[in-house]
Amino acid sequence: MKLINRSKHSSAGSRACDAALSTHHAKYGNYGRQKSRTNYTVSVDGMKITVEVINRSSSYVATAMNGFRKLQNLPAHTS
Repeated sequence: MKLINRSKHSSAGSRACDAALSTHHAKYGNYGRQKSRTNYTVSVDGMKITVEVINRSSSYVATAMNGFRKLQNLPAHTS
């Protein structure tokens, strides 16, 4: 199972994603339910950062939600 951190540009977001990924992997192991999202709130340097972890077929992808998101990436968006 690959652990992918999508917040490499910010140091606080990157550390928050690493913490959320390790917690998520400890909780679900290598065989978590696919296509589901889990939100974690992680405290880094006195700031609370929300991290979204998405289960994919062969990886867990973590994204720090510390800024604006594109409208295409919102969960309720339909084409």
